Amino acid sequence: MKPSRYFIIGLVAGVLLTLAGGVWKKGFLLKCYARLDKVIKENPISLYLPRFIPEKFVEDFSSAVEVENKGRFGEDGFLTFELFRGGTFVIPGNGVAEQRSDSYRDVALIRSTKPLGRTYKVSAVVGHIDYGLENIDGLPKDPEYPEGPPNENGCYLLAITDVEPSGHHLNAWWHRHRKVVIDVDNNVWGNGMPNPVFMAYFDRDNNLHALDGTTGEWTEEWSAALHYKLREWYRVEIEKTTREFILSVYTENGDLIKRGNVPLKEVMNGKSHQDYLIIGDPHENYYQGSMMIKSIVVER
Repeated sequence: MKPSRYFIIGLVAGVLLTLAGGVWKKGFLLKCYARLDKVIKENPISLYLPRFIPEKFVEDFSSAVEVENKGRFGEDGFLTFELFRGGTFVIPGNGVAEQRSDSYRDVALIRSTKPLGRTYKVSAVVGHIDYGLENIDGLPKDPEYPEGPPNENGCYLLAITDVEPSGHHLNAWWHRHRKVVIDVDNNVWGNGMPNPVFMAYFDRDNNLHALDGTTGEWTEEWSAALHYKLREWYRVEIEKTTREFILSVYTENGDLIKRGNVPLKEVMNGKSHQDYLIIGDPHENYYQGSMMIKSIVVER
């Protein structure tokens, strides 16, 4: 039997009024609200309760971070490193993180430690993308990995998966678990070239749909949404509402470049709440280069 919405709301309101009536010290009540909201989000009854105070996580890389595999960082360990075969980040505390993949066989990504929740807005300021085909020019085929590495090079500017992306995985794994993605994929076949940024979602049958930057429509073709400049900065954003995913790319100053909306019902596991954010090089059989990150912001 489901709990009555009005009973639960009344109970929570009573607790808050008791706290408010007993303690008026500056900042204390706000902390109580925030703590209660956190408990609500981690409990199944959250489906029946409204959000009280929106939470906001900000990582601006202004403090040095010790980078190690599975290492958590940010407030309350909100973010986690996933590293493999020497892939890494350099975070000296100067306001910029450098993601480095010196070999196509390594992995260097940042993910959210826990699921993001029912609704959220995730954004990152990224730039100085160095994942061109010249970085893999002349690489021989790898007998361990029939797929890759000579054909493609890129990185995930921002992506959402439907399960915890722990450990290292092949390209095929990511294709089965990405919900939506804003990524770079330079390729020898010429799709979207040069310097393409793809904005894509995967439907309920796990088929890719990419935003066509010319028509503004979703297409099953591998179409580029826009083209990045090597030394520029961009703010990439993925928002999940109760109805849709909204993928956006802005200039660093906030001018909208491209946006695509897709209903949750159209996205693979779109309504599931097990969403994790991803930034970096996720493939152990693809991608060699580097990118810079100025900030990661999550609002819920």
